[in-house]
Amino acid sequence: MVGKKMFFIKAFLRSERLRDQVSFDDFLATYTKEKLTAFANSDIHNDRNNEKELSMILFRMDWDKSDPFFVREATEKLMESIRFEIREHDVLAKWDEGRFLLLLPECSEESAQKIAHLIKSISEAKSFVNMHVKLEYALTLHEDNDTPDSLMERLEQKLAQKCETV
Repeated sequence: MVGKKMFFIKAFLRSERLRDQVSFDDFLATYTKEKLTAFANSDIHNDRNNEKELSMILFRMDWDKSDPFFVREATEKLMESIRFEIREHDVLAKWDEGRFLLLLPECSEESAQKIAHLIKSISEAKSFVNMHVKLEYALTLHEDNDTPDSLMERLEQKLAQKCETV
């Protein structure tokens, strides 16, 4: 039997807003849409009463150069690098220009913080097409009364607040 969190994940992955956002970048969206569809249709997560939390992280990228060609190349390299740091059933999607989303099913807030910090530190230490990136991130957990839109609004507000203070 599929639990509430899996229902939410499937609803989120099929939401119009997510489809609109990931369709932004042809190269990345092709892979991302296939991954989202496969994940939404899979039964690898059978929620139970003791289900674990669903965490989401939204990262904002600030590149040290502004050339669109090199930023695109560097973003692709960064996304490839991040894919090696996440679990097979985690979902990585380019959210919009300069931001990407990481959906972490069955992941506590503490574990999500560790993953976000690891991704941030590894990414900022690397050079992508002779460019460096600074990542800011916001993290939130799924709450029982969340809809896909309310969850993303909360996550985007947290990221905006964090970026204002930096």
